[in-house]
Amino acid sequence: MVARENLIVKYLFQFMIILVFVFLGELCEFLIPLPIAGSIYGLLLLFIALCAGLVKLSWVADVADWFHGVMALFFVAPAVAVIDIWPEISGIWMYLVFMLVLAYFVTMVITGKTADFFLNRKEKK
Repeated sequence: MVARENLIVKYLFQFMIILVFVFLGELCEFLIPLPIAGSIYGLLLLFIALCAGLVKLSWVADVADWFHGVMALFFVAPAVAVIDIWPEISGIWMYLVFMLVLAYFVTMVITGKTADFFLNRKEKK
C-alpha cells in the first residue's frame, strides 16, 4: 500500500512540474506580444530548465512518457472535423495531403539537424 501511495505522489509531483511550465507558458503568451502559443513558450521554458539542470529529467520522465503514449487521443477531434468539412475540401484534398507530407519531412529534417547539432556540441565538450 505504501509503495502504491509513493507512486501516486511521484506521478502527481511530475504532473505538477509540467503544469507549472504550462502555466508559465500561458503567462508568457499573455505578457509577450508575439503570435506564439503558450504551449510553445511552456515547452521552451521546460527545455531550458532541463538543459540548465534546474529540472532533472527523472522529475518529469514518467508523466511525459504517459502523455506521449496518449497523444493520439488528441487527434481524434481534428479527424472528425475533417469528416464534417469533407464537402468543402474534397476538391483540394490532394494539395492538403502533399502539404502535410512536405511539412512532415521538413519537420523530420529540422529535428534531425537540431539533434545532430546538440549531440555534436555535447561530444566536443
